[in-house]
Amino acid sequence: MFSLKLTKLKARLYFPRYSLPQWLGNKFRGGFGNVLVRAICGYTRPRCHACALSDECLYYVVYEKEKQKVGKSQPPRPIVFVPPFFGKPESGKGEIEVEINLFGNYFVFLPHVIYGLRFLGKIGLNAESRYEVVSIYDAFSRKKIYDGFRVNAENLTTIDLGELEPFWLEKFRVDFHTPVEAHAPLDAETLLRMIRRRLILFVNEYGNGRVPDFRIKGEILEEDWKKHELVHRSRRGGKRKFYGMTGFAKYKVHEADDNAMRLFRIGELIGAGAKASFGFGFFRISPI
Repeated sequence: MFSLKLTKLKARLYFPRYSLPQWLGNKFRGGFGNVLVRAICGYTRPRCHACALSDECLYYVVYEKEKQKVGKSQPPRPIVFVPPFFGKPESGKGEIEVEINLFGNYFVFLPHVIYGLRFLGKIGLNAESRYEVVSIYDAFSRKKIYDGFRVNAENLTTIDLGELEPFWLEKFRVDFHTPVEAHAPLDAETLLRMIRRRLILFVNEYGNGRVPDFRIKGEILEEDWKKHELVHRSRRGGKRKFYGMTGFAKYKVHEADDNAMRLFRIGELIGAGAKASFGFGFFRISPI
């Protein structure tokens, strides 16, 4: 079996006014990086790959590190922001809730996360969308971690994903509330393979052990999907287009082992498929 620690936070952000695009995953990922490097780097012209302190630098690990511990591609990032997906440009005012996943022992960087979110709010996601951090609470215990003034780190809850019990539902519905890189029809076995691939990357980098395979037989009772074209711009990569879909599928399970039903529970926490660092592939499960 495997072991992988997960700390999940939820941040309430208040916008006196906002004008936001349909997708915020790149806004929080890129914006947090910009304020983080200003806050923790003492160099006027950072050269991360030549820096002797890079292995101990949160910015380097989250944004610059290029090779996995196991494998040659870029590693999954230990801090993942999951903002809401609107599906169309939105304007208005009020609160927006953002989920934050911290893997392994990266919960020790809680002060950096809070500072970065506050700093980003002062700069704004764009010129018309500044915010203040109202509060941050633990998603598991529902206890408040930050009340706008004080940090209560003792209220943090960290779980081990390898110790989760499987859930047993013969029929259930999966709703993707952020885009997933997949194609319809999305059967249960394909979804589980996408969850397992994401989990393996995080375990290899921030946990230990081996993620077991699974066995499942089932059918799709109903599904409905909407495709999205999402644009990302960065200084290094330029303009890129991502394609994903949101929607739902209803499944009936005829036969499954514990590993399959445990993966569904894990997927509800860490998502499925590629581009985890952009908040892709997050879903909720409900019985039917």
